[in-house]
Amino acid sequence: MASPSSEPEKYSIDEMMERLRNRPTSEGGPLDGELVTRSDGSQAIKVRRRKRRSHQPHKEQQLAEKKSRMLQMTAVLVLLFVFLLLAGVAIIYANSAPFREGLIGRIATSSGANVELNQFRMNPTAANANRVILTWPEGNALGSLDLRMVRAQVFPSSFLGKAFTGEEITAGTGILTLATPTPGGDLRATPEADGELPVRFKRYAVSGLDVVIGEPKILRLDHTEASLYPNKVNGRTQMLLNRGDLSITGMPRFRLDRAHIEFRGTETDIVGLRVRNPDDSRGIIEFSGTVSPYEAESASTLVVRLESLLLSSIAGPDLGHIISGRVDSLASAESNFLTFRPQAEPDAALAVEFRNAPTETITLQAFPFLQALHHLLDDPWFEAPKFDDGAKGVIRRANGSVTLGDLDFVGKGRLAVRGSLSMTPNRALSGELRIGVADAMIRSARNPRLEAMFGGESEGFRWITLKPSGSASAPSDNFRTMYEAGQQTFDPADVPPDEAALPSFEDLTKPRR
Repeated sequence: MASPSSEPEKYSIDEMMERLRNRPTSEGGPLDGELVTRSDGSQAIKVRRRKRRSHQPHKEQQLAEKKSRMLQMTAVLVLLFVFLLLAGVAIIYANSAPFREGLIGRIATSSGANVELNQFRMNPTAANANRVILTWPEGNALGSLDLRMVRAQVFPSSFLGKAFTGEEITAGTGILTLATPTPGGDLRATPEADGELPVRFKRYAVSGLDVVIGEPKILRLDHTEASLYPNKVNGRTQMLLNRGDLSITGMPRFRLDRAHIEFRGTETDIVGLRVRNPDDSRGIIEFSGTVSPYEAESASTLVVRLESLLLSSIAGPDLGHIISGRVDSLASAESNFLTFRPQAEPDAALAVEFRNAPTETITLQAFPFLQALHHLLDDPWFEAPKFDDGAKGVIRRANGSVTLGDLDFVGKGRLAVRGSLSMTPNRALSGELRIGVADAMIRSARNPRLEAMFGGESEGFRWITLKPSGSASAPSDNFRTMYEAGQQTFDPADVPPDEAALPSFEDLTKPRR
């Protein structure tokens, strides 16, 4: 064995070529090599290049998948093209005159009204109209409905089906006119549909709806948000109203808080209708009951409930200036009702029993007799007395007149007021008030005229009956007449010298500085 440091063997070119010629295949030489001589006389071994295999399974699978994807893409594009073509045809048809006339017929069949449809247009998701007007015959309590900026979210089946359906129909503004139905008149302008209605939506809404009842206008509700839900769980159509300005002939203005109304055949159930004073966020008036608009000769009655309501909100600001405060309604079988007839002359009558709200007082003011008692008894509390010991009464409104009746006010054991106070439509006051002043206060005043004016003691008070008069802006009474007449009922000689010079009524009612 050669040592590691020995040099490798060296061969000449001829020897190397000879070794290549005689190299066995077992040594790893090429099986298909060929010895060739170049043009310059040199020799070399030419090796034939191997060919690639023609059968490659993974490549074939990739190619098949690529072709499949191309076919799928082509199919999708074809289907999309067909869909767009059909959608285009459907949209063109939906915006054509025949479709519009068919839709008008379906709306008429569903509503029973004559229909006017202006500037109608439709796209794949919604239908729009600038204006829709529905008009009912005179036998229907619905007079007309005028909607603007109408938009319907429709189902695709509405394009080619026999029904016009979807989620909801909304309108920007609308005017609903309710009228007194003519007995025996037609309820519908078109025959009623057999089976399901051809127009069916889950919700109908108007952002700003005005409701007008009667001609001349008996009731008007402006700028309310209305939603109608047909066929709710209980099978009834429901209407919800939210906010709005409410005006009723002969009544103060109100602000609608909310309302829940259900329709049952020819009757309307007021589940709850809550209103407020526009200038007061605390007090409420709530109505509930059933209205029968097709029974004009029968009175409809709604239950009325008051809660922490300013008395002026229901009695009116004029009468509310004289008797003021917050009141609650008292449970009563004989009152707390609003009764009216659904006709041009409704003959509405309101009667509500009330008492002062908890922690609140009722104030009486502006009458001349209060100023006189202030000076006669030398007690400024009498100028505007406040009653908090269960002050109660009954509010009655009818034909423009207002009455605060069955009054029973007691204040701090000094003053009691009973009776009634009325105001006519021209603001004239009338009524009868029984005024009781504490017996001890009459005696301590040491005024013979007061002793002559007031009767005997009863329930700890001395009583006098006054007749209110004048107007709501300038109330008056007959206290002066009775006071001056009282000087004839005693003998001046019986009066002690220090009490002989009694003040006149003018002196009593003259404001003090």
